[in-house]
Amino acid sequence: VESFEDGYLAAIVTPEGESAPVGAAVGYLAATEADIAAVQAAVKGGAGAAPAPAPAPPAPAPASSAPSVDHIEVCMPALSSTMTEGRISQWLKAVGDQVEAGETLLVVESDKADMDVESFEDGYLAAIVTPEGEAAPVGAAVAFLAKTKEEVDAVAAFAKSVGSGVQGAA
Repeated sequence: VESFEDGYLAAIVTPEGESAPVGAAVGYLAATEADIAAVQAAVKGGAGAAPAPAPAPPAPAPASSAPSVDHIEVCMPALSSTMTEGRISQWLKAVGDQVEAGETLLVVESDKADMDVESFEDGYLAAIVTPEGEAAPVGAAVAFLAKTKEEVDAVAAFAKSVGSGVQGAA
């Protein structure tokens, strides 16, 4: 795992060879060499309590209404800790195409590099909310998947009702 921040390794919370839950801190960085002792004290203080994590950014507002069919939102991922938005470099699937979990769906240009973004679920690309060359904030829906081929038009219609400029099957 690479660090997205500069600093000094001040505390290791999860020893080598052990596992940690997804999202849990495995170590802490100090901003300066002089801060190492303070970070170590904070981690050891209060029965092993770690410093409080920074608050998570606010979640995007939920869609105003849900379609009558199951759908999957494809959201702009945070590809680095400093990324606030990403630009779609390329869609590798077209509306109506089948998508399998683990398959590369699009390429995103972040503040650091271009990265392939995989689908986490199986489905059919029903609507593209953010076209190639445009940017979207981290966490925003950039596309919608339908669970079945028969549901593509219904999910595309829903996507058009909640966003402008949507490219969909309907």
